[in-house]
Amino acid sequence: MVNQKIVDQIGKIRQEIITIPYHKGTEHHIGRLRARIACLEDQLLQERLRGGRGGGGGYAIPKSGDATVVLVGFPSVGKSTLLNILAKAQSKIGSYPFTTIGVVPGMMSYQGAKIQILDVPGLILGAAKGRGRGKEVLSVVRTADLIILLIDYKGFGQQETILKELEDAAIKVNKEKPAVIVNKKSKGGILIKNSQAMKDFSSRVAVGIAEELGLKNAEIFIKGKNITQEEFIDVLLDNRVYVPSITIIGKSDLLHPDEVEIIKRKLPQALLVSPRTGKGIDNLKKEIFKKLALIRIFLKPKNGKIGFNEPLIMKEGVNVAGVAEKIGRVLTNQKGARVWGKSVKYPGQLVGMNHILEEEDIVSF
Repeated sequence: MVNQKIVDQIGKIRQEIITIPYHKGTEHHIGRLRARIACLEDQLLQERLRGGRGGGGGYAIPKSGDATVVLVGFPSVGKSTLLNILAKAQSKIGSYPFTTIGVVPGMMSYQGAKIQILDVPGLILGAAKGRGRGKEVLSVVRTADLIILLIDYKGFGQQETILKELEDAAIKVNKEKPAVIVNKKSKGGILIKNSQAMKDFSSRVAVGIAEELGLKNAEIFIKGKNITQEEFIDVLLDNRVYVPSITIIGKSDLLHPDEVEIIKRKLPQALLVSPRTGKGIDNLKKEIFKKLALIRIFLKPKNGKIGFNEPLIMKEGVNVAGVAEKIGRVLTNQKGARVWGKSVKYPGQLVGMNHILEEEDIVSF
């Protein structure tokens, strides 16, 4: 049940913003009002994800493998069929909505990686407000490392609807987390550093927003460029999740060539797949691995053979210290490791613990 008291408060504040002329003298007050709305909307979101003020939660799905991918789409768009192809799972398949009544997990093996695939019940309009199994589904989606948006080939509008529901659940799809660092302090008030990187709002407005959201003493460093008020508020609320996605059109074997051309124009980034014929599945697996930003690192024991059959799966940007931590190796000295591959100038180069590794590098401690 929606907390009508909070909804009414939001409505009153929005009406107040409409009536205030925007200029230098009012921007500080308007910034505070926008922050207050965001805070109230966040309260509504938390209540929905908990199942309302009476408690309750979403599906309890433990994450496993090297990464987690969630299949998202309207009911009966073919998510269960896709899961069965990708991960050899056994999700019930039917021709009617809500065939999947819980979360069905599967594990996809690709390039040595174990990637967990979760098939959740279909989203419907109003899911972010709790309709259908919205709160349970969205609580799972918020834990994803990657979202696959499965769109019916006759329903282009589905993508926009799904993205709106995810946005309303504080899930930022294909957006980078704004580069803002918040260091809380015990005293000193709010200090904004590099304020010139903020877009169309001043340090005074930023301080007001921070105070409205409960910060009293903090140093806020703007690292990115052109940070908007909305992005600034999102960072301070600290409950937004930023998840990459892939949009796919299922049942592509049923498409007429003219329909394929229409899809390419309207959804140029979408992948065409057919779980029934297998068309596009290999390309989808490759794209999943790429979007997850995974790389393979091979380990070479001293005086031993390289473990090409058992790569270590890491995220792009990992350094030598990260690999050592993953395998439980305690580096008692600062020598680091010897590395062969793209990240070094010559084979077997001795590198430090902060050295960034690349795909298919070989590491020996």
